[in-house]
Amino acid sequence: MPTLYINGQDTEAHLEDRRINISWLNFQHDEVEKLYAPLHDLDRVVIIGEPRVSMAVLHCFLKNDIPVYLLTYHGHWLGSMLPNDNGNGLRRLRQYEVESDEDLQLRVAKRLVLAKIRNMRRVLQRLAANRRQSDDAQQTEVCDSLAKLLEDMNRAESIESVRGYEGIATSVYFGRLGAFFPPDIPFTNRNRRPPRDEANALLSWTYTIVMAEIEAEIRCAGLDPSFGFLHEMEYGRPSLACDLLEPLRAPLCDLLVLNLLNHDLVKRSDFHREAGDGGVYLNNEVRKTFFTEYETYMERKFAETKGGQHVTFRRVIRNMVNAVCNIIENKEAEDFFLMP
Repeated sequence: MPTLYINGQDTEAHLEDRRINISWLNFQHDEVEKLYAPLHDLDRVVIIGEPRVSMAVLHCFLKNDIPVYLLTYHGHWLGSMLPNDNGNGLRRLRQYEVESDEDLQLRVAKRLVLAKIRNMRRVLQRLAANRRQSDDAQQTEVCDSLAKLLEDMNRAESIESVRGYEGIATSVYFGRLGAFFPPDIPFTNRNRRPPRDEANALLSWTYTIVMAEIEAEIRCAGLDPSFGFLHEMEYGRPSLACDLLEPLRAPLCDLLVLNLLNHDLVKRSDFHREAGDGGVYLNNEVRKTFFTEYETYMERKFAETKGGQHVTFRRVIRNMVNAVCNIIENKEAEDFFLMP
């Protein structure tokens, strides 16, 4: 159990010896269910909503070097609690110096967008191949457009231009991705804050969960998540985490969402609409299914290159954070994750 998820206001967490006792009320069967999580099995903890977690439990997590991520009930990122074992102030000083290096900023932003566009194209190719649609006219047109945008983006002379190409490529990609969603949960366009349909609700939820892991890894490496390369610095936004999420949106988040929906692991009835903001959100009861599949995706081993060393997506995140550290130390742009 590398990740412990403590979800919902009807859940309680208490410390018992060297394990965490999680209990919650199962309304369907009108009974209390329990789960025991040994501390030595935990790598991280995600707290969603407002469960009853004792201060002793929180202290125990930090004393045992277990980072804690805090999300709202709707999956919006709140913040994190990290063990106090990071004194790498010199690395952050170098990071702040790099922020003023416009040439390096541009080169790194290009590498990030190159990885994102290349991965979006690869995802569409894989999805089409699985459905024997590789020769479909729209499929061919979209993949050719993404390839052309890659060439054009590489000639961009400003970060603003790179962001422009990234936006166009994302629009082209989403225009095709909808073909692979199930008919009862269609995807027509990307919308958020709040998501207005089931497909976007699950996409937004997944992006948030992955970005929480990225930001925690960034902080554990002694970096400031506020300073990115592609995303501008903005109050309250972890720009560097947003940067590193981009190459992973399609190969990790989008494929996970499609797997959940196309295999009926998450159904239309697993969502609800809230009157307050009109947004559509994932029901609390189905989150256990989501996190089970999410952990499988994050820990599944694969080779990034033919004959190469096997990694997991958690290893990929760490490798990308390490790449940022090398960029800061050596002021040389590096490649980011490319989907095999």
